[in-house]
Amino acid sequence: RGRLVAPGFVDVHTHYDGQVTWSQDITPSSQNGVTTAIMGNCGVGFAPCRPSDHNRLIQLMEGVEDIPEPVLSAGLPWAWESFPDYMDWLSKRSFDMDIGAQLPHAALRVYVMGERGARRDPATPEDNKQMAALAGDAVRSGALGFSTSRTLNHRTS
Repeated sequence: RGRLVAPGFVDVHTHYDGQVTWSQDITPSSQNGVTTAIMGNCGVGFAPCRPSDHNRLIQLMEGVEDIPEPVLSAGLPWAWESFPDYMDWLSKRSFDMDIGAQLPHAALRVYVMGERGARRDPATPEDNKQMAALAGDAVRSGALGFSTSRTLNHRTS
């Protein structure tokens, strides 16, 4: 009496994108009844990413989540470039809860547009075509969707 039994909770807005690459424990969520965490929110994440853009995506995540750059730089193995490669890499790991990932807009935009994407230049029709094709690849590889952000509160540049 006075108690509730639940099979678990889904945390639909997390930024565990870095943590899942170095830890099987998705804490603190897994310690508080969460059984599934969704990453790739706010348009930030770590795939797709060319090697030359690793630091740029780390800085974006640091600006959104205040995870220090040295922690992300030391922890991320960067064993992928494409989003499907990222999903394949994650599927070989074990976690103390289920995870899901969205395709992050910032990573996709920088991957296709390079510096123009980072400067927030308008995408060309060809850029949009490439991003749409990569988004399709991401969904086919297991992405739960696509995330973006319109807030000006994120320190993203």
